[in-house]
Amino acid sequence: MYKDPSKYAIVRPVPNSYAKCVRRNKERIDVALARKQHKRYCDAIRELGLELIWIQRADNLPDSCFVEDTAVVIGEKAVICNMKVKSRAEEVTKVANAMKGLRDTHFIKPPATIDGGDVLTIENKVFVGITSRTNMYAANQLKNIVKNTGFEIIPVKISTVLHLKSACTYLGNKTVVLSKGHFNIDCLQGLRRILVPKDEEYAADCLAINGKVIVAEDYPKTKRLVEKHGYEVRTLDISEFRKCEGALTCLSIIV
Repeated sequence: MYKDPSKYAIVRPVPNSYAKCVRRNKERIDVALARKQHKRYCDAIRELGLELIWIQRADNLPDSCFVEDTAVVIGEKAVICNMKVKSRAEEVTKVANAMKGLRDTHFIKPPATIDGGDVLTIENKVFVGITSRTNMYAANQLKNIVKNTGFEIIPVKISTVLHLKSACTYLGNKTVVLSKGHFNIDCLQGLRRILVPKDEEYAADCLAINGKVIVAEDYPKTKRLVEKHGYEVRTLDISEFRKCEGALTCLSIIV
């Protein structure tokens, strides 16, 4: 079974202003419940063997708990994102400071824009979702940053979902979980594919740590499919993060 070599997870608390996060739906957000769910999420990560690195809470940044979007880790390099949503731009500052002590740190510069949720690393291949948040300028800058490191940058046009990881995540052991219809999956040749049912597309965003997998609660078909492929699975309720178009990978950066 695949073993994730990562040691840390960067996380950031749910801000008091979380209910003002960038989103399209109008469901009422329970900030207190979001904090309880975030605590259980952090506890689960710790139980799976990672040490938590906390970034200071930022009540002036409603989306700041979605720390994944601020930076990308590719091997021994950390790439600090230039986020297209202007209200989120300041989120990267303290994350960049933390990253400098962990990795050789680089910065994406305008006109490039990128969210970390659009970057999926599978062994030496780095798939970059081209979306409303991430453009080809960013993919090209990533190519230059990882030049001569053995990593290959592969741009992938994404449709109808916010990020690449909204539709596909990597479990290790050459296995991905994905929902069809959002990108050309021919780019995933050579990988085992766990296809989530149409009514459970949200569950395509899974979090794999040290050979174990966290799946969003209330998606039993996806849970069974992942277990059938030999993974130990635990589930977490993240209802208050789904309301802001967030999912499991969005709440941490695995380093």
